[in-house]
Amino acid sequence: MIRGFGMSRAGAFTLGFGLILLVVGAVLLWLCLYTVRPWERALVLQFGELRHVTEEPGPHLKWPWQQVEHFDVRLLRWDGEETSTVTADRRRVHVDFTARWRIDDLERFREAIGTIPQATARLGGPIEGAVRDEIARHDLFEVIRSTNQILDIVKEGEQQRELLAEEMGEEFDEEIAVEEVETLAAELPALETDEEGRLVAGRPIVLENMLEDARRRTEQRFGIHLEDIMIKQLSYTAEIEDNVYRQMNAELEKIASGLRSRGRERAEALLGEMQRELDRIEGAADRRVDELRGEAEARAIEIVAEAHGRDPDLFGFLRRLEAYENTFGENHTLLLSTDTPFHRALRNITPETLEPADVASPAGDGDGNTEPAE
Repeated sequence: MIRGFGMSRAGAFTLGFGLILLVVGAVLLWLCLYTVRPWERALVLQFGELRHVTEEPGPHLKWPWQQVEHFDVRLLRWDGEETSTVTADRRRVHVDFTARWRIDDLERFREAIGTIPQATARLGGPIEGAVRDEIARHDLFEVIRSTNQILDIVKEGEQQRELLAEEMGEEFDEEIAVEEVETLAAELPALETDEEGRLVAGRPIVLENMLEDARRRTEQRFGIHLEDIMIKQLSYTAEIEDNVYRQMNAELEKIASGLRSRGRERAEALLGEMQRELDRIEGAADRRVDELRGEAEARAIEIVAEAHGRDPDLFGFLRRLEAYENTFGENHTLLLSTDTPFHRALRNITPETLEPADVASPAGDGDGNTEPAE
């Protein structure tokens, strides 16, 4: 019994000691093992001094008394606060910009800044200073515009109109004057270029100069690399915004007035052309009416003459009836003998009984009666 009891105590001691070693080993392993993820770099420090930099991802070992600091080496974004600045042509503007950066020198970055959250505050001063200084060296249109495309379009349009005017000559009629609708582009200066035609001013150049200036202020000092700087928004300040809108309204009103004036001129010209065309049509119609009336009258005379030639006696009889009708009015009373030529013509209407010579003269017969003249 005593021997068996002693073996149990030894086994329990061995088991307990093994468990203690296992726990101590796990703790030592936990203290000595560290992992670097693919987008990280690690600094191994011993009593505050740098021992080495771990760049390879995966698990690594260190001494228990050493510390490890992890840093994200991916491309990081920095957003600054909107700031106010003045351009070279004395235009005050609000600028909202951002930048992208990454850690380039871990040791220097840790000494100059410390941690990535602290970098947000430390980078604001140099980047904002670079942005302010660069904008102050350029006019507003150089900060905003990237190309001379709008001026090229205006120039190309003028060349096309000149060619069209040369081809069409007097038939060329430009409805709207170029100067009336392109005043803004006409007053806008062109971006400066070098001898090879490359731009030496403009927004890309401004951003490039901003980036170079900000790199000089930050990279050697903080151990980082600035990838780029971008302007998110550029706007006028509230003090001059109303003036800018009034100027824009005045320009647009000028364009609208020019369009209305040219429209009225064009309308008057069209109305004049329409009236001239109407007068021409009416004149041609009147001439045609006169021609048709003349032709009709000539045809009527021709028909009457032809009718006279066919039956002269009947025509003479009809002419005498017309004379009688014209002579006797509505309120006239005339007493005639039955032997007058008038009654003879009514009694005998045959050509043999008609005597044109008797009725053609207003002289009376033997009884003293008169007949109306034919």
